[in-house]
Amino acid sequence: MFKVNRNRTYPYSVTATVFDAEGKEQTGKFKAHFKVLPHDQAREMPEDTTLLDAVLTGVSEIEIGGEDGQPLAGNELLDAVKNDPALSAATVGAYHESIAKKNRPRT
Repeated sequence: MFKVNRNRTYPYSVTATVFDAEGKEQTGKFKAHFKVLPHDQAREMPEDTTLLDAVLTGVSEIEIGGEDGQPLAGNELLDAVKNDPALSAATVGAYHESIAKKNRPRT
């Protein structure tokens, strides 16, 4: 029997590319921790809710410096990933991939 937890969460690898101060591409990987968002809950979300606000519960294996130069942690780190255009785009792509990739028919 195939049993599914409707309230599941899982880690998934995100590959992101950002430009450094000299304009060079820097590519790295980190873990995003997602929760599955059922369709009925997605339809009921307020219009201004972003996908990452709804599904991203945490990140790990990434370091972002704060204003004081110290690494961010907890919600500050999570907010920094959501707020960075390159990191957020890569994270949204990883979420979609994590949902669809394994459920596509093989050709």
